[in-house]
Amino acid sequence: MPKKSAIPATPLYSMMIRTDQDGGLALDIDGQTLAADPDIATLRAKGLAELRIRAALAGRPVRARAVEPTAPTPWLMIVSPDGTVTDVAEHPAAPPSTVAEDMRKEWTGVWAAHVAEHPDPPAASAPPPDRPEAMGTPAPAELPDLLVSVPEYRAMWAAVWAHHAAGDLPAAVTAAYKLESALSGWFGESDAATITVLTARAWLTLCQRTDWRGTTELLITTALRCRAARHRPEYDTVRTARNAHAAWRLLREEDPEAAADLAAPLADMLAILGEDVRRRDVLDWTEAVPATS
Repeated sequence: MPKKSAIPATPLYSMMIRTDQDGGLALDIDGQTLAADPDIATLRAKGLAELRIRAALAGRPVRARAVEPTAPTPWLMIVSPDGTVTDVAEHPAAPPSTVAEDMRKEWTGVWAAHVAEHPDPPAASAPPPDRPEAMGTPAPAELPDLLVSVPEYRAMWAAVWAHHAAGDLPAAVTAAYKLESALSGWFGESDAATITVLTARAWLTLCQRTDWRGTTELLITTALRCRAARHRPEYDTVRTARNAHAAWRLLREEDPEAAADLAAPLADMLAILGEDVRRRDVLDWTEAVPATS
């Protein structure tokens, strides 16, 4: 086998052994289900055999990333045409000319269009707005690796924005939720990719401008999870918190009782994030219109 550093960064194949709908196990390669079996060792062998075929077709060793229900961290490997499997600590980043850069540019373009339509919100010292502030969110400097290098997650992420581009916000929200659930199940709620998709889902939900109670609850949860995970850019968290407050103000216009129910968690979240002006607005209103028991 050539030196590990000489093996190209792409393609990076994905092998996933997951729990299927019937509670058994299934094997996916690059998002395509190839086999089902109750024995994880059998599925692992089938997956490695398929990766060996991919290496043989390429005429060289290939890189792969595997996840399994019982493994706390992904298994990074190089698979050779002869079936040799070599563990590696990490895979190199894909060069700028590959799909990683294309995805980053696509993501940046999507957000840039909306940021242009919805300018940044006023400073925290300004009076609280009556409507959600900036519905656009700054694009991250780079997407988390899981959304770029793992084909099934990359495809699911692209599907979110395909629905968005088609103007089908409910489908975009649903697609984002499915991706977020998959990432959370495998890598946890605090993983960078999970949080990135969560913030996208919250933004898409806000864009629908419906169900202000559910939207406010989601934005509160999102802001707190972003804060706990130390999500970057930090302004994503601030913007989410401010939009939670603005959505709540809309809710209190149409359903004061529901707004009263959410006032305490909203005020607590705003206090944690240092949004004192908005927190004071919530507290002043609740003193005048106390929550019903």
